[in-house]
Amino acid sequence: MKPENQPNSHKEFSIALLIEDIKEAKDLSDSLREIGIFAHYYNDLDDLWVSVNTHTPDLCIVDVKKMSQGTLLFKQHPKVQDQTLKYAFYYKESTKLLINSTYGLNHYGLIRAELSLENQLRSILRRRNNELRLIDEVNVLTDRMKTLRKHGKRLSAAGENAQATLSQYEKVQKLSAKFGKTITVDSFSKRLVSFFSEWEDCFQFGIYQLNSTRQKLISPKSKSMNYRVLPDLWLSSASENGIEDYAQEMAYEVAYGLMDDSIIATRIFGIEDNPDFLVIGQYNDKELKDFNWSLLEQKLNSEYRRALATENTKQVSKKTQVDMFETLQAMDDIQFYRSETQHKYITLEFTGLVDLIKQSYTNRFSWKAFAREFTTELSSILNGEFNISHMGVEYMVIALDKKYVDSDISRIKKFNREFQFWRYFEDTSMIVTQDLTPEIRFITPSSVNLIRQTQDGFSNIMEEELQAPLRKAPQIRRERQIEV
Repeated sequence: MKPENQPNSHKEFSIALLIEDIKEAKDLSDSLREIGIFAHYYNDLDDLWVSVNTHTPDLCIVDVKKMSQGTLLFKQHPKVQDQTLKYAFYYKESTKLLINSTYGLNHYGLIRAELSLENQLRSILRRRNNELRLIDEVNVLTDRMKTLRKHGKRLSAAGENAQATLSQYEKVQKLSAKFGKTITVDSFSKRLVSFFSEWEDCFQFGIYQLNSTRQKLISPKSKSMNYRVLPDLWLSSASENGIEDYAQEMAYEVAYGLMDDSIIATRIFGIEDNPDFLVIGQYNDKELKDFNWSLLEQKLNSEYRRALATENTKQVSKKTQVDMFETLQAMDDIQFYRSETQHKYITLEFTGLVDLIKQSYTNRFSWKAFAREFTTELSSILNGEFNISHMGVEYMVIALDKKYVDSDISRIKKFNREFQFWRYFEDTSMIVTQDLTPEIRFITPSSVNLIRQTQDGFSNIMEEELQAPLRKAPQIRRERQIEV
């Protein structure tokens, strides 16, 4: 049972009695029982001594006649000296002189045998019970404080992590903002090189991407100081699903040999399961500690996919790409009927590229990819109302909007210089000595004039085609004669 006002955490209030007279001990025990407490009785100090060492009661009532036993002194018990044992003293008229031995001890009071024991006990127990209740409350508050401190530490750690995450996010945001916007895959590839070249914490880097046949990893050409042109890597089969894992391993091995071992690979994904670009670089570890590389990849992926979507959805319309005969007709309308026109005509001459293709006839050229990407990217930089026509493989005729001629010519010249023609050769490691930049010429609107300017090139081609079977004919006749 619990005494009145006893805290719930104390299921049983424990009292030890060290009384010499067993009758007096029974009187104390009966009074305690009236209050609702059962006491443990000890007759000798040594028995109590041992018991208190094992278990500390909530209160100990000691007869002043039992404060010593041989060499044992109650006041010398370790729990008395460290004040963990709480006690009161019992006396009667005949032993009140022994109370002098209690002086200096921090006890809870004196219980006189001749007075009402229950009232005296209630007064002492009330005080002790309040102490225990306060101790319980302190323990509860202490535990709560520990819990709050742990929670505070977690919140502090979470706050630091959130701040670090926010700081890294802002750093990546600021860095990725420098990338800008691209509208084609080729422009994205070029911007990728310049982006990492301009990043001051990037010491050196290289880039791998699939070529147009998707059977070789190639590295874009650039003369940036910290850019490394990685050697081409032939793959065992065409990678239609992006750069396969084994191809990535090959790329890492090559990069390890050219750069320091502490390199980081940034993978850029398009719509395939595997990446379309690998950026392998060496960076400033001190400045980029805990840098959020995955967030940077997400930003680059987003920009690359946007460029893919823009390129795929921005198909060349009928107004942009027209049949060559329509262009000839429009020119003659201007010449013969003085019809109004808002265009200026120019030609782009690809003789340098065609000559190189003829010279390197064993090095396959991706005609379809080149025509599609060159026309699409060129269309993306022109202004106003314009159209493009193809006159064979060596000439492109462009009707420029008069209002934007000067700016468009500058754009075309820059575009021609930067366009990577070498990417469409199967073996991109070839050494190109001639200038592949298409030559730009203004042309007077006239079908005859256009044909005259381009017929020399066509005549040379036709002459070669006509002469080829004639060169072979004598040999064929000789073979036939031998058979006869």
